[in-house]
Amino acid sequence: MNSYIQSFRFAATGRWAVSIRTYLLIFPFGYLVSVERELIFNEVTQARAVLIALAGELTGFLYLYLAQNLLLKERATSLQPIWRCAFVWASTGIARGLGVGLYAHWAFGFDLGLIKRIPPAVGYTTTVMTLAAFYFGYIDRKRTELRAINSLDLLLAQDEVGLLAEHREQRLEAQRVLERDLLPQVQSLQSGIESALQKSEGSDSTADLRVLYTQSMRISQELERERNLLSGVADKPSEITPLSVSYWSAITPKILSVRLTFILYALGVVTGQFPRNGLEGVKAGLLGLLPFIALLIPFSQLIKKSKIPRSLLFGSAFGLTFATSYFYNLSHASLGFDLTYPYIPWYSALKTVYGLYLASVIASLLVEVSRTRETATEQSLQSHEKIQNLADRSDAMARSIFEGRFGTLQGKISGVTMALHLIGSETMGKISNERKVELLKDANKLLGQSLSEIENLKVPR
Repeated sequence: MNSYIQSFRFAATGRWAVSIRTYLLIFPFGYLVSVERELIFNEVTQARAVLIALAGELTGFLYLYLAQNLLLKERATSLQPIWRCAFVWASTGIARGLGVGLYAHWAFGFDLGLIKRIPPAVGYTTTVMTLAAFYFGYIDRKRTELRAINSLDLLLAQDEVGLLAEHREQRLEAQRVLERDLLPQVQSLQSGIESALQKSEGSDSTADLRVLYTQSMRISQELERERNLLSGVADKPSEITPLSVSYWSAITPKILSVRLTFILYALGVVTGQFPRNGLEGVKAGLLGLLPFIALLIPFSQLIKKSKIPRSLLFGSAFGLTFATSYFYNLSHASLGFDLTYPYIPWYSALKTVYGLYLASVIASLLVEVSRTRETATEQSLQSHEKIQNLADRSDAMARSIFEGRFGTLQGKISGVTMALHLIGSETMGKISNERKVELLKDANKLLGQSLSEIENLKVPR
């Protein structure tokens, strides 16, 4: 439970605890419900009902503007207490109800009727502002995280450019060490072995010299391979494309959310039907959820998985929603519902389509911002792994490591070369053949170690 409360607090009590933009988004439905209520309570003309309801909306808007500046002025930089946000949400509903009652009494002489006007206004305003704060706060939080990830990616890209430049220099240095020191020594060694083979043809040391020559050839091939790899094409910096989600992108929805539509539809039924027809109207409205949800479920799956154009599917969903709501409202009497103030079928159907569209817009934003954040996170992780790999490669190719490895190789190759010179010298002629063979075997061992070290060198690419 605490985790849910914390999630709600992080999403709904910050920057989006109150937002004029979200208030304008939910304003049309609340305004229509207020007009409907005035038409019923005072049996006024539609023009008067529109004016009375508009007075309530303007009063609520003005109060909300003042309240968010006085009570929630720090919401952009820090989370606010939940009770304070709830107070602003509920009191905005009270202001709407008071505005309607006072204007109706002052302008047209109607009763204040605050008991009839304030509770529905408080219920609707508190609920929709809470939902708007939560959903849009969640969306904005993900967008903020997305911007932070983009900033991190730009920093990583700068690091990568620097590491690549350093890596290129190290590759050139390693290539120079190979060409300047190792390859000439190996070539000199091969010449010495060939000369020794010619002088010792048919002796006991011939076999060992042939092995020595074979190993020197393998060393030469391995060093050539390393040189070719070092002179190959260097890595290029990654292309970082900052990802973002615009609120305008959801004007044409991409997702049909059954769950969110259920919530908004149920809210519309309670706030619209209860003041008009009491519990009977609420029951009639909630029963209409069954065909409505049954219609939405297959469409929501088709939009996700089908290759049919999305615009065609959404157009069909909105059209069938209108038709379903229209004919369901026509059949209230035949279904046994005795409603005092039934809705005009086409008007009720239009409100249902508007609710479906609003739910689709919010759901599309939720899905898009979550997916984009996941994509950005994966991209950032890949960039981080590439940077780490590049740093490891640079460390492995650092001058001290190369000098240490190549210095060891040079020493072993020099040892073999010296052994060959000793074997061919006049002083060595006074030593027994067994000692010569032993010396050659040691030289073979040194060269074998050199070959093994080259094979394990694995110069980073």
